[in-house]
Amino acid sequence: MGVGGLWGSDLIAQRPEFFQVMKSPFSDEEVVTVKALRPDWAIIHVQEADQYGNARILGSEFQDVLLSRAAKKTIITTEKLVDTQTFQQEPKQTSVPYFLVEAVVVVPEGAKPGICYPNYKTVDAIGMKAYGQAIKEGKLNEYLTQVTEGRG
Repeated sequence: MGVGGLWGSDLIAQRPEFFQVMKSPFSDEEVVTVKALRPDWAIIHVQEADQYGNARILGSEFQDVLLSRAAKKTIITTEKLVDTQTFQQEPKQTSVPYFLVEAVVVVPEGAKPGICYPNYKTVDAIGMKAYGQAIKEGKLNEYLTQVTEGRG
């Protein structure tokens, strides 16, 4: 896939196994290409899922649907578990089908400090700042313990 914005970057020289410069098949122009990603796992948080792994993303899907298809295996975390009939009644609203999913985990507010429309519509600014600080200081495990288990 062609990627814009890498000209002048040293990433091309540093990662030749990942980035390549080649002639465009559509013109004589040279383009930077990137090797397709095939992650082992994708973990995607959704608003609704059933026990089999059918998942529904309400609102913007961003890259989540693509990740579920690119990954070898997908884990769905969900705000709530709904009956399978919900998916049978409106199959076009299924964002991720069951056959791409290895596990479903019910995790209310699992996207925090981010957004999960319509349940919580704004970013938790204090939580996001704490998350960023934990990453900068190399204390992500401590942060995760604090927010998931309520201890620090």
